[in-house]
Amino acid sequence: MAGVRVASDKGMMALVVAVLVMCGGGSVVTPAAAETLVPAVYVFGDSTVDVGNNQYLPGNVLYPLPLPYGMDLPQELRPTGRASNGYNVADAISRLMGFNMSPPAYLSLAPELNDQILSGFGGVNYGSGDSGILNKTGLNKSMPLAQQVGFFAATKSKMIEHAGDQGSVDEIERRVSESLFLISSGGNDMFEFLQSQVWLFYIQLATNYRKHLNTLYDHGARRFGIVNVPPIGCVPALRNMSDTGACMEFANNLTRTFNNDWLSVVLKNFEADPERPGITYSVGNSYNMITNFTADPEAAGFSEVASACCGDGRLGVNPWCHPGGAVCNNRTDHLYWDLAHSTDAAAHKGAALIFDAPVDWGFAAPINFRQLVSDGFSSI
Repeated sequence: MAGVRVASDKGMMALVVAVLVMCGGGSVVTPAAAETLVPAVYVFGDSTVDVGNNQYLPGNVLYPLPLPYGMDLPQELRPTGRASNGYNVADAISRLMGFNMSPPAYLSLAPELNDQILSGFGGVNYGSGDSGILNKTGLNKSMPLAQQVGFFAATKSKMIEHAGDQGSVDEIERRVSESLFLISSGGNDMFEFLQSQVWLFYIQLATNYRKHLNTLYDHGARRFGIVNVPPIGCVPALRNMSDTGACMEFANNLTRTFNNDWLSVVLKNFEADPERPGITYSVGNSYNMITNFTADPEAAGFSEVASACCGDGRLGVNPWCHPGGAVCNNRTDHLYWDLAHSTDAAAHKGAALIFDAPVDWGFAAPINFRQLVSDGFSSI
C-alpha cells in the first residue's frame, strides 16, 4: 500500500520488539506514575473502547460479557464489558498517556456522578459497544456517538457547577482544552451498511462526524486523537463468508474509501475552520496497522491473524466466543480475540504504533499521538 512501510522493515522490527517488551504479560510500560501527558482522557466510540457502559443499558442481555471475556484481566476487573480477553484500545492509549487504564465508564458513575472523577481528573469513558457515528446504528442496543457527546456536555456542566471545589472555571477550561479526546467509531456503521447506497452513506457519516466534533469543540475540546476504521473485511466473521477464508475486499474498500476520502477531509476542514481556532489532531491509522499485521504476522509477533482465539468452528465464529467454548492457549499470538474484536496484545501493539511510530510509516497522521500531546502535562 502506498505510503506504508511493510512490517518486515528493520526499523519496524525494532519497534515491534519494543512493543512486545511493553506488552509482556498484559502490562505496558508507561510514564512515571506521578506524571501524565494530559490532564484527562475522554473516550468516545464503539466496542473497541467500551469499558463497561453497555452493561448498564436496560434490556442489554449480552452485558457484562461473561468469561472467557476478560479472562486475562485482574480478578477485581472481571467482568467489565470489554470485548477482549483483557484490556482494549482505550486502556492501551490511556496507559501511554500515563494513566493505569481507561477512565471509568460513564454509566457506572450515573446517576450520582462521582464529582471528583467527573471534575476532569483522569477523564471519563463514554464508549458503547454496537454504537456508530449514525444514530440508527446499533439502535436500542447502544449509546450512539451523539448521545456520548451529549453525556460529555453533561460532564462539563457538572465540572463547571463544582468549579469552586475543583478550581476556577478558567482552570477547568484549560484542563479540558489540554485533555485528549479519543474517538474510535465507524466500524459498526460499515457492518450495518454493506448493502446500501454508498455515496449517501458516506455523506451521512461525514456530516454527522463533523457535527459531533463541532459539539465537542464548543464544550472545550481542542486536542483530538482519532482512530480510523480498520479493515472490517479481515475480521473472522467476514473472512468466514469466503470459501478461502480471505479478507472480504468489498468491505475493506468501503472502509478505506471512508478513511482516505471522507474522514481525512472532515478533519482537515475542521482544523482549518476560522471560527474554531486552536484545534490539533492525530489520526491513528488502524486500517494500515491491521493491514501490516496481516501481511507479515511474524514481524508483528503474531502466528494467527485470521481465526478468532475464542470461539468454535471454522475461524472460531460458529458459534462465537461463549462460556465453555474453545479458547486458544497463547492469546498473545492472535490478532483477533473473537469474531470481530482484537486481543489485548493487538490493542497494545497498535496503540504503541499510533503513539510513537514515525509519521512516514503511515500509522498516524499528520502527527503521531506523542506529538499530539508533546507540550505535555505533569500531574501534581
